[in-house]
Amino acid sequence: MQPPNVTFEERPNRLRQTAKRALETLLPRRALLVRGPENSRQVCLTFDDGPHPVHTPALLDALFEHGVRATFFVVGERAAECPELVRRMVREGHVVGSHSYHHRPPEETSTAELYREVCESIELLSPLIGKPPSLFRPPHGKLTMGKLGALWSLGQTVVLWSLDPRDYTKSAHIEVTHRVDVEGGDIVLLHDSLPLASAALGDIVGRVRARGFGLTTVDEWT
Repeated sequence: MQPPNVTFEERPNRLRQTAKRALETLLPRRALLVRGPENSRQVCLTFDDGPHPVHTPALLDALFEHGVRATFFVVGERAAECPELVRRMVREGHVVGSHSYHHRPPEETSTAELYREVCESIELLSPLIGKPPSLFRPPHGKLTMGKLGALWSLGQTVVLWSLDPRDYTKSAHIEVTHRVDVEGGDIVLLHDSLPLASAALGDIVGRVRARGFGLTTVDEWT
C-alpha cells in the first residue's frame, strides 16, 4: 500500500493542524520543519521555483533595500541556467536549499527518481553555494513516507511552511500583502518565479516588523 501524502496548504485547517502538530511532536526540526519555535519572535520568508532571470534580481534588490535575509528553494535546472543568481543569493546573506531538479508533479515522480534529482541538485549547487545544500522543499509540499526516508538518507531537512499567501493565484501585489497575517515562528511561502513577490516585499516586511517580529532564515531553526 502506498503511504499517504504529507501535505499542508495555506494555514492548515483544524484537521491539518492536528496532523501537523503530531508530526512536529514526533520528529525533530532537523528532519521536518513546518514552523519555528512557538515562542519565536522571528518569521522566515521563503521563495520557491527560481531563479528567474528577471523576477529574482528584482526580489534580491528589494531584499537588499529592506535589509532582509531570506531562504530560496531553487529548482536545479533553473539554477543551472542562472548560476550567477544563486551565487548572488549567497553573497548577499541568503540561504539556498533545493526544490528538486525538474519540479515534476509529485504523483509522476517515484522515490528513486526523486532521490536522483536531489543528488543531481546537490552536485550542481554545492560549488555555487560553497557547501552541499541540506534543506529541501518538495514540489507542492507533497511527499510519501518512502520519499521522506530517501531525503533523510541524503542528510536533507524537509522544509514545508505554515503560511501560504497563494501569490501564484493573485493578480496584484496588494492581494498578497493582505494574506500575510503572521504569527511568531511562521514560515511564509512565496515564489520568486513570479513578479508579485518583489512588488509586495516592502509591505510584507512592514507588516511583519509592525507586529514586533524580526526576519530570519530557515537554517536558524534546524
